[in-house]
Amino acid sequence: MIEGLKICIPTADLRELCLAAADYHAERAATYAQQIENLKGASIEPMNYTGGNPVEALSDGYNQHQNEEVELRFFAKYLKEGEEYLLSREELASLGLSSGSPRSGHRRRW
Repeated sequence: MIEGLKICIPTADLRELCLAAADYHAERAATYAQQIENLKGASIEPMNYTGGNPVEALSDGYNQHQNEEVELRFFAKYLKEGEEYLLSREELASLGLSSGSPRSGHRRRW
C-alpha cells in the first residue's frame, strides 16, 4: 500500500522534468548574475539602513539556483533507464509541477 500522494513516473519523463527544472534554475542564475553585475557597475555599496548587502543577497540567490541546476542535471544523467520512479508530492513540486511553483508556466502540460 502507498501512503499519501505518490506518482510513478517513467525514466524518460522524469529526465525531461529534471532538465526542464535545471533550465529554469540556469535562467534564474543568469538573472541573478546580471543583477549582480548591474549593482557592481553602479558601485552600489551596502547601506546601514537596509540591514544587508544587496550584492551578497543576490550572490546567495545565484549560488542557490546554480547548485539546483547542477544537482538536477546530475540526476537526469544518472537515472536508470527502463525504470519507474515513485515520487511524492514534494518531489514533484521541486520539479515545478505544483500550481504554486514559480516556474509552473514552464512545465510541460501533462
